[in-house]
Amino acid sequence: MAEAGIAYRPGAPTELGSEGDPGSFGVERRAGSVRVVWHYQAFAESRTFRISYRITGLAVAYDDVVDVNLKVWGDQWDQTLGNLFATIDLPGEQSPGEVLVWGHPRSVNGASSLGPSGVAPSLTAERVPAGQWVELRVVFPRSDLQSTEGATVVAGDGLDEILGYEQSQDGQAAADRTWLIVLVAIIALMAFLPATVAVTYIYRLYGREPDVTYDREYEQEPPSDHAPAVIGGLLRQGPAGTEDFVATMFDLIRRGALRAQPATVEKKTWLGLGREDISDLEIGLARVELATGAAETPVIEILERVLSSGPLPLTEFRHEIRDDAAANAASYDKFESEVRQEQVRLGLLDRSGGKPLAWAIGIIIAAFAVVYLVVQALAGSRWTPVLVPGLIIAFIMNAVVMLLFGIRQTGWVKRTEQGAMLAVRWKAFKRYLQDFSRLHEAPAIALDLWDEYLVYAITLGVADDVLEAARMYAPEELAQTSQIYWYGTQGFSGGHSTNALAGLQSALSGAFAPPSSSGGGFSGGGGGGGGGGGGGAW
Repeated sequence: MAEAGIAYRPGAPTELGSEGDPGSFGVERRAGSVRVVWHYQAFAESRTFRISYRITGLAVAYDDVVDVNLKVWGDQWDQTLGNLFATIDLPGEQSPGEVLVWGHPRSVNGASSLGPSGVAPSLTAERVPAGQWVELRVVFPRSDLQSTEGATVVAGDGLDEILGYEQSQDGQAAADRTWLIVLVAIIALMAFLPATVAVTYIYRLYGREPDVTYDREYEQEPPSDHAPAVIGGLLRQGPAGTEDFVATMFDLIRRGALRAQPATVEKKTWLGLGREDISDLEIGLARVELATGAAETPVIEILERVLSSGPLPLTEFRHEIRDDAAANAASYDKFESEVRQEQVRLGLLDRSGGKPLAWAIGIIIAAFAVVYLVVQALAGSRWTPVLVPGLIIAFIMNAVVMLLFGIRQTGWVKRTEQGAMLAVRWKAFKRYLQDFSRLHEAPAIALDLWDEYLVYAITLGVADDVLEAARMYAPEELAQTSQIYWYGTQGFSGGHSTNALAGLQSALSGAFAPPSSSGGGFSGGGGGGGGGGGGGAW
């Protein structure tokens, strides 16, 4: 043991992490290995150490050749090695063609060489994994060995046997490459096939929409008397949105369960130094017992919390609704759930694909778990480094596909034939509302029908079109009789009704999100170097 030509002193402790005098080393014979520990002082610097030791019995001397199979890197290291270079100095004088060299195993990224002279055996390896040995095997003529002292002597020629073994390892390497291609193909299939088969099967049986025949461009009146949130959810195949919540509020105002009226509020300007009066809309509770629908109850729950102290203008409403975020989020989840259940109860939506979806997810998880356990049981197999990460990647890809398919409910939720026909008719009604203000001959519309138009227009996303139509065609008495149309300086368009819709949707944006918590190729085989025998070559 030396550094920069200065020999280290023997006798130091050999426990890893122990303290010893700088410039000293210790040697400990262990079961199947020898541990060498040296001690030095260093701080942020590179040091080079030279370790010398003698191995007896490693070289195998046959009658014709000498076989040296040495592990130049052991499998006891629990960290990777970036670069490895090893060479053997041979005795005597050799001619090109008399020296053979191999590196083992193929799983390591390395190459062997005889150098420009053809008689200087060496190997290089890169990115040697933790726990991976590397060995250098060299064969040279027996005549170059002056003495067999310290070698293992075997009678008979050994070259043919050595070449046969290395050639067999080349064949094994070719077979390994074939198996590797097969395994990669299997993993690729496992990455896409299970989830693809599952979602295709579920979609064809439970997600594909029924065909309906309908040839009308417009429906001039609401095709049914279903609650607006039910219609909004039907057109989206299940989930309700904040626009359905707003439409439900306007419907409750129309029916008298809530009340809303234009108001004037004072607004501070110029950093509080000035004040001005602005138009607003005041919302309050009225005959809440009229809210009897299952999806209306959670809406009333939220409004009773927000309006517990009395009516509020929208400028204050949009702040108050965020105060009890957890309770309001729970009520909103209930609203969404009730809308979904109501569609199923009315026979408009078929959600029976949920159980097959759950079964498919369970089967895929179980299948991957079984395969993974089998691979783990074969730990130590040369295929384990390929199979384990491959299985993990394949499972993640299947999980992503199934997750996206589950979230996007249109793949396993479908409208019934009745629901599909109703959806087509409501889309025709939506087109009518969009085009109504541009029709050359607008039909006369009853006052109470104007209210229904606006309520459903909110959930259909065309409220601005209806307000524009009201400005053009609605009779003047609509403002006196309606509970949901309020004039402004610009009529219905740009007035209190428009401001109310914009204000409510702004107030509800993000209001129902629950609060978050803080917080040259190597060949296969080998393993016999350093006392010998490994296989495979590079």
